[in-house]
Amino acid sequence: MDLRIAAFKEALDSFAYLARRDLAEIRQMLHDERLIDGFQNGRAQKFEYTTELCWKAIKAFLKEEDGIDEAAPKKVIKAYYVGGYVKEDDYLLLLDAIEDRNRLSHIYDAETFNHILERLPDYAALFERVSAQLGKDSDRPSST
Repeated sequence: MDLRIAAFKEALDSFAYLARRDLAEIRQMLHDERLIDGFQNGRAQKFEYTTELCWKAIKAFLKEEDGIDEAAPKKVIKAYYVGGYVKEDDYLLLLDAIEDRNRLSHIYDAETFNHILERLPDYAALFERVSAQLGKDSDRPSST
């Protein structure tokens, strides 16, 4: 398995765990808004990192499976969709994930930040579907 795919799967495990934590429960445990802020920023950073690894894993997969070598994240995601590896809903959600990852680097208001964080469980589920597909298809026998 390509190292980028392995790195993606490893990062996904910790991201999915954090993405699914109930913020109200975390607030009860931490009792300090500075710690909550640190937790939220950590979740955002895990999302950014995992999103980056996701599209790069897809890029490595496409190069190995189909000889496709795109450089830009959105072009990689489109080639993945056109290749029939992902359904349209997940294709659009992958594009949203790329957009939200980019937005996190340039936002300065809590409302947008929190809106993106609310979508993390959906992104975790999406990345798990992609991870499963990458593992399944990368082990498929050659059709020659």
